Amino acid sequence: MKRRNVFSCCLRRIKKRCEQPLDEIRPLSECCACSRVRVCKVSGDRTACGRMASLGVLPGTVLELLCPARGRGRKQCMIRINGGTLSLDTLTAQNILVCPV
Repeated sequence: MKRRNVFSCCLRRIKKRCEQPLDEIRPLSECCACSRVRVCKVSGDRTACGRMASLGVLPGTVLELLCPARGRGRKQCMIRINGGTLSLDTLTAQNILVCPV
């Protein structure tokens, strides 16, 4: 009996896409502080994408960037999503592509 991954099938049904020009889409780690952005794509391996989906970071979701991962010695990016605050490392923030709201 072949086991089917139900979680990945649910993610394939999400059809929220960014309708922004490609020059406005950038990694979350390159955005300015205190701005609202819409998630266009979450890239990375299966585990990273699944973890972001369980935290609510899905394509089409609007989030607020509180503290960017840029600057002297900064290695974390803080975002506010669905009433909660998340702290993301630089690699994870680079794998989340966003566009301005």
